[in-house]
Amino acid sequence: MQQVDQVWLGGVVRTLDDHDTVAEAVALAGERIVATGSNRAMRALAAPGALLRDLRGRAVIPGLIDSHNHLLNTGLNLAAVDLSGARTIADVLAAIRARAAVTAAGEWIVTSSRWHESQLVEGRFPTRHELDTAAPACPVMVRRGGHNVVCNSPALRAGGVDGGTPDPPGGTYVRRDGVLTGHIIGAPAYLRVAAKAPAPDEAAMVAAIREASARYAAAGLTGVIEPGLSADQISAFRQAERAGALSVRAVLMQRAVPGVTVDDRRRAEAAWAGPLPAQPDGGLARLGGVKIVADGGVETNYLREPYAFSDDPAAPRGKPQVSLENLTTVCRLAARDGRQLGIHCVGDAAIDLVLDVFEDVNAGTPIAPLRWTLIHMTLADEGQLARARRLGLVLAVQQPLVYALGAGWVKYWGAERAGRASPMKLYAESGLPAGGGSDSPVTPYQPLLGIWATVTRATEHAGVLGPEHGCTVSQALRLYTRGSAACSFDERRRGQIAPGYLADLTVLESDPLTVPIDALRDLPVHLTAVGGQVTYERAGAW
Repeated sequence: MQQVDQVWLGGVVRTLDDHDTVAEAVALAGERIVATGSNRAMRALAAPGALLRDLRGRAVIPGLIDSHNHLLNTGLNLAAVDLSGARTIADVLAAIRARAAVTAAGEWIVTSSRWHESQLVEGRFPTRHELDTAAPACPVMVRRGGHNVVCNSPALRAGGVDGGTPDPPGGTYVRRDGVLTGHIIGAPAYLRVAAKAPAPDEAAMVAAIREASARYAAAGLTGVIEPGLSADQISAFRQAERAGALSVRAVLMQRAVPGVTVDDRRRAEAAWAGPLPAQPDGGLARLGGVKIVADGGVETNYLREPYAFSDDPAAPRGKPQVSLENLTTVCRLAARDGRQLGIHCVGDAAIDLVLDVFEDVNAGTPIAPLRWTLIHMTLADEGQLARARRLGLVLAVQQPLVYALGAGWVKYWGAERAGRASPMKLYAESGLPAGGGSDSPVTPYQPLLGIWATVTRATEHAGVLGPEHGCTVSQALRLYTRGSAACSFDERRRGQIAPGYLADLTVLESDPLTVPIDALRDLPVHLTAVGGQVTYERAGAW
């Protein structure tokens, strides 16, 4: 047995192993767990000079893992105009006006994406003309989530968007009475403007990773799967690790954009990264799968039945952002090269599209060993889950999307479909590996809030949606531990407290399985450790 250099004693150790073992103490050696058991037995393993940590009755759980989290963008969001507290259009304009007062003419003003128009009394986006009054001399881009922006007139001009600009496949320039409102739906449309805004350099990205990592550690997170990165963003993660700025394990997913046209398909083939390169052992950041976006979010997803309300009457069921042919081409490349894929699919028709392609590719190359992943799978049904089981797929699912965006889904889908959004109980009982997560910065990143919402189905602005789809606390906790570990082939080294596993641990004030449910979301995190090294320690906790 290894020399034990740490023993954490006097707590409630929720191992989440196959037997749901509960212990008093855990023994560590280097970055690994050696054993769990009684205080006496674990103390007996301690080498001379080993650290003995008195847990004082607190709970130790496997380090929490977010299966779909934009850590870099969460960090970058912190410097943007914060609209989370806005309750009226006037509040939005005041926040932008305040930033404009300290911004030189011609420089861009960009908002954080962590807000939703349903929080405003008016229940709508601001218009470009309203934004013009707040910042007439600066291009303004109001981001909301990952699939909508609202731009003022200078920003539209910078992107070359005017009244005659046609809607691209998969995107919409919203018009009222033929006049641009400034609202742009879908990345194929808004990237034309967003590409003109200055991009953060590597130093800014490293600083963002440092700040977001520290906040995540304080929330009990020990790992994330970071989806859809460009080469320079991956480089920033590498540099952040070298600089000691990364304090969570990050599985980095590259970006692929199959698109819908023949030219899109040719560009995607030319940009395909090929087989995963050899990677050094150890470290916090490593390359994982490839992410593809098949449809949008709240009002930009692809549906079987029409929206209850739509900003784009020409597309009453939404628009896919990939064609069947283009997605099939890229998926065949991934199967050929043995690459894992994760595909964003929110609407039920988008899920159907992705499953159709997966079944086609699987007929030639079995995909189950590659753990291809359905990301979000928001408007899912049991038939789709049965298809996913036959293919051996993995799910990356996020109840915080319903928490943050539920009011939007009620508006665009109607109450019945909104109540079925993210059926977490079905996911947890599907027999498929299912990882919990947040999709921050679209939603709050705090995993305990996510676990609480997974159980209660409570939302930020729409009450409780679909309570019958709520999980038990035990199921929700497993989504954020063992399930998320399986999403990145890590189930044999992360996600439970067992001998040989990495000592990625979260210490909570109380046992999450026994506290009143409404206390769970705000349960204090006292300590977080990654590989046995403390990444966060609450002041005065010991």
